Amino acid sequence: MFPVDRMNTMSRLGFLWMALLLLFQGSCSLFSVTEDELWVHEIVQDAPPIRDLLSECEWALLDADLPPGDRDEAAARVTSGWKTVLHPFSSGGRRYQGLLEIEATDEIGVYRISARYRVQANTEIHKPLDASLAKWESMEDDPQRAKILLHHLVGRVSTPGPSDDFYRRKPWRNASDG
Repeated sequence: MFPVDRMNTMSRLGFLWMALLLLFQGSCSLFSVTEDELWVHEIVQDAPPIRDLLSECEWALLDADLPPGDRDEAAARVTSGWKTVLHPFSSGGRRYQGLLEIEATDEIGVYRISARYRVQANTEIHKPLDASLAKWESMEDDPQRAKILLHHLVGRVSTPGPSDDFYRRKPWRNASDG
């Protein structure tokens, strides 16, 4: 049998473990990239049932000039497709996606609607006008466009004119009239 240098083997194993730990640490940092989510919220009163509200969310996304996407009834979320705007210069092209999420409150007919408008930039250098070669990198969300999404939705589900409460109170009558 060959003589085994125990110290040399231990140093090789130690080096191997260190290399694996560094590799693992590097790979974990690749997956932990987080993007800042900027959600805009609004409370909607006297809203239709949640299934109808999800349909109105889909229409609001279409009104905002976003392509049709996905509807998740279990999560009460509607996501548009990506609207792509290519540009001849690197990092000039953008793509946009709208998300609307519904959360029920304790009161009947009152929902908290959240909107998010995702933005990504095309970082392809050589052929930025070729959508199949585009390399998309996340940018900061656009809260102004998220507010516009909410306004599209609220305009669709809110009732015009005074609320029922206005007619129940009858402000044109005096309290003494009974």
